[in-house]
Amino acid sequence: MKIGIMGLPNVGKSSLFNILTQGHVQVAKFPFTTIDRNVGIVIIPDERLEKIIEVTKAPKIKYASIELVDIAGLIKGASRGDGLGNKFLAHIRDVDLSIHLLRCFDDPDIPHTDVQIRPKFDYEIVRTELFLADLAVVERRLDKIKKKAECRDELRILDRIREALNNGQIPDDRIDDLPLLSTKKELIVLNFDEDGKSRVDIEGLDAYKISTKLEEDIGGFTEDERRSLRKDAGLNPDGLAGLLKKCMDELSIILFYTIKGDETRAWPIKSGSSVIQAAGLIHTDIQQGFIKAEILNWQDFISKGGFGPAQQNGSTRIEGKEYIVKDGDIILIKFRK
Repeated sequence: MKIGIMGLPNVGKSSLFNILTQGHVQVAKFPFTTIDRNVGIVIIPDERLEKIIEVTKAPKIKYASIELVDIAGLIKGASRGDGLGNKFLAHIRDVDLSIHLLRCFDDPDIPHTDVQIRPKFDYEIVRTELFLADLAVVERRLDKIKKKAECRDELRILDRIREALNNGQIPDDRIDDLPLLSTKKELIVLNFDEDGKSRVDIEGLDAYKISTKLEEDIGGFTEDERRSLRKDAGLNPDGLAGLLKKCMDELSIILFYTIKGDETRAWPIKSGSSVIQAAGLIHTDIQQGFIKAEILNWQDFISKGGFGPAQQNGSTRIEGKEYIVKDGDIILIKFRK
C-alpha cells in the first residue's frame, strides 16, 4: 500500500514526510523544493505488538510499515502541465490514498502561492486540477472508441463520467482500466502553527488537525506531554500516530502477528483477506504448502501467557485456508516444505 502527501507548494509536505519517515528530505523556503518524488517507509506504531513482545521476549521485533510518497507540489494549471503538474499527476496515480495537506499557518519567511492563507480555496485548486486531468483522460478515451459499435456500453458510461467531472463531482461510475485521480481516497489534513492558532476559514472542511512545527519541537517529549500540548493547541491529541491510524482505516488495513523463532512481527493486510493470502505475505512457499492455521487472539495470548499455555488451555483454534483474518490475530501456519 502506498500513501502520498499532496498539496500546493510550501504547505509542509516534505516536513511531514520527514517526521513520519524520520528521513532527511530537503525543506526550504521556496516553491518546488521537491521536484522528483521522495519515497520512504513509515513504521506503524503498535502498542499491541509491544505487549506481545513482553511475553515472547523475542530479540527481534518488526513493526508493520507502509510506503509513503512526498509528491511534488501542484499549482493552478497542473492539468495542462504547468509547474510540475505532469510529475504531480503521474505520482498521484501511483498511490492508494492521498494525504491532502492544507496550509493554515502564516509565515512571511515561507512564501505561499497565494497572497492569503485560504485552505478552502487551496483545496479547490487541487481538486479542480484533478477533475480537469480526469476529464482529459475521459475525452481521449471517447475519441478512441466513439466509432466502435462494440463499445456502446462503455460510451454510455464514459458520457456519465464526463458529465459528473464537468459538474465538479466524483463519478459514481467506474471503468477498471481508466485511472481517475478524483476518485482516489484522500484524507484532508490541516497544518497549523505550533500554537494551533489560525484566523483562516476552515468551516466545512472535515479534516485532521496537526502542526508539523509542533511535532518537530516535541519529538523528545513523553507521549503524555505530547498529547497534552496538542490538545492545548486545539490539534488532534493523537498527533501523527492518529493520522496513520486514520490512513489505515481508510484503506481498510488490519494487522495480524506471527511469532517465529527469535522474531515477533506485525503484518498489514487488507480487511476481508483470507489466511491463505496472509500466508502469501509471509512467504510464497508457506502459501503453496499450506495445510492449516492455528489462530489465537492477541488479548488471549497476553492473558494466557503465550501461545503454548493458550494451546494447553484450548484457547487456540484450527482454521482452513478460507478463514478470514481478523484484526489482532496471532497466526501459526502449518505447511508442507
